[in-house]
Amino acid sequence: MIGMDQFAYKKHCNTTMALIKCQHNWLRWLNDDVDFVRVLSFDFSKAFDTVSRKIVCEKLKATNLNPYIINWIISFLGNRKQRVIVNGEITDYVDINRGVPQGTVLGPLLFSLMVNDIKLVDSNNGISKYADDITISVPVRRNSDTALAEVKNLESWAANNRMSLNLSKTWEMLLRSRTTQPAPPPVPGIERKEWLKLLGITFHEDPCNWDLHVDSLLSRAASRLCILRVCKYYGYTKDQLSKLFDSLIMSLFLYGLEVWGSAYQGKYLDRIDTFFRRVYRFGYTNKIILISDVLKNRDSDLFKRITSDTGHVLYDLLPPKRNRALRERAMTSYSLK
Repeated sequence: MIGMDQFAYKKHCNTTMALIKCQHNWLRWLNDDVDFVRVLSFDFSKAFDTVSRKIVCEKLKATNLNPYIINWIISFLGNRKQRVIVNGEITDYVDINRGVPQGTVLGPLLFSLMVNDIKLVDSNNGISKYADDITISVPVRRNSDTALAEVKNLESWAANNRMSLNLSKTWEMLLRSRTTQPAPPPVPGIERKEWLKLLGITFHEDPCNWDLHVDSLLSRAASRLCILRVCKYYGYTKDQLSKLFDSLIMSLFLYGLEVWGSAYQGKYLDRIDTFFRRVYRFGYTNKIILISDVLKNRDSDLFKRITSDTGHVLYDLLPPKRNRALRERAMTSYSLK
């Protein structure tokens, strides 16, 4: 029911998967005949609170769900009221006819259904949705640039579905190949930036530049060391400090590592290893960590999950399998010669 371009609230899907798919498309295009890649990050104003219940119910009726379940969900959404109690003062009930009920199991599903029919104008472009975070990627060639059409299409969808697209918080980043062509002008009404923070990972217009992201990681990690310093002062054991390190600091470096771990070893990853060695020397962790080893293990685990499940959201990024029978015949023919 929910398309493969939605990565939120689904089993085996997360922000890392969404970013890997985006990054894969960008690098594939730049490696081909594309001059630029426009990356557009869209923002909806109060997305969950402004969903039209009438519209989402109509979309619900168009699914192949059991009619009894559809009626039950419509009943769940209907006649909802709310009031506020402060210091014993109680307001009157107010009817609520917009928004999906947050904090419920059905809320995320209904929002995913609401944005499920956001489609691309050009199927050669890329779209990634993570709840209300929508990223559209457009490869730009000399005579082909559909970015403006994609923006107009999304604006039209927002108007038809009574949702507010906030263009003042919508950004564009332009990735450039080794082309000599002049950069295309920004999309009217959308600010172009040299860097873009998508789902917690900071990307740069130069795909090999991870300065901002790595600097941010090391700065945040260093600021959290003071917590371990205080805990060590009050007598925490090395095992206890190591657990704190894993939860407070190591978690920073693990997030999205499969995406930004492609950074240069000497320029970026070695800086992280230097930080880890300092943490070990101070006694805040009981193990020596190499970020390249962590990355290798996580990449291997992810690859195994993708290759073992044809329904995996990233399975279609794999190259086609070679025909084993043809390969064996070729080898036999070669040996006979």
